[in-house]
Amino acid sequence: MHVVQLTELASVLAYHGPAMMMQRHSISPEAIAEYWRASRNRLDLWHQVMARFNRVKATGDYYRMRCWWTEHMGVLEEILASEVLTRVVAAIGDGMDRRNSADECSPITQAIHLAHLEARNRVQWAILDRRGCSVTDAVRLNRLRRVTERWIDVLVGSLAAHDSELARFGMDLTRTRSHAAAARECVSTPSHETITWLTRAAMTEGFQKHMAKKASLPAANQGVSDSVILMMRADLFDSVGVLKSLWMHRIENKVEQTDQMIEEFLRPDIEEASSVNVYEQVHATALAQWFR
Repeated sequence: MHVVQLTELASVLAYHGPAMMMQRHSISPEAIAEYWRASRNRLDLWHQVMARFNRVKATGDYYRMRCWWTEHMGVLEEILASEVLTRVVAAIGDGMDRRNSADECSPITQAIHLAHLEARNRVQWAILDRRGCSVTDAVRLNRLRRVTERWIDVLVGSLAAHDSELARFGMDLTRTRSHAAAARECVSTPSHETITWLTRAAMTEGFQKHMAKKASLPAANQGVSDSVILMMRADLFDSVGVLKSLWMHRIENKVEQTDQMIEEFLRPDIEEASSVNVYEQVHATALAQWFR
């Protein structure tokens, strides 16, 4: 699998992320464990590549350093570009745990996020070191870095439109909040899906122009992709296998809450119903304002 497809998956997750955060059911432990395993496997491969750079740099042999850059340019591109998916997953995991008052998936997604940051920083230090790196390669990687950062802010901003706390997962806080405000304005418009589709197409084209056509670590990328898809529970899809819209999830949640309230009111001992206790607390506060 090419890393460009991972960015497309990140776009799909960003679009359906609010629906995932709205659901009361958390991600299964098996999916979280698989994401950890697949991500750690890819991180280990990245660290092996960077360790070779340190060994070659220690020799002082310019020819060997130039060969390293030529052989591993694709891996460096993947480290930079795949951060889009890592940050989106980390943001969704954080939003789900805070909404459910739990601590189930965010520790794993945040740990992978921090490990990816370390790998990204090592790539940037290698670019700044410049030994064996041509000007063309350095400019190409820097452009890819800038493209990645901007699209991270766009996708995280679409999530922050529903949860402002998630803006901290963007690269530039001001830019991320700006995208969040724009997404908040168009989320209820009929053209929202069209805008999302055009955004995804523009992002895919932007990454394809700055990356090699051949994937460097296709198996590792495929493993991460499979683990992320595993996080998307079955209730996110309809009967024909299409992801439900956010409005459909909101309707289903309202129906579920109504059914739960009716079921509690029909209990033999209505005083044990949690909904009744909340109802009494709210009205007791309201009545206390009038009858003191």
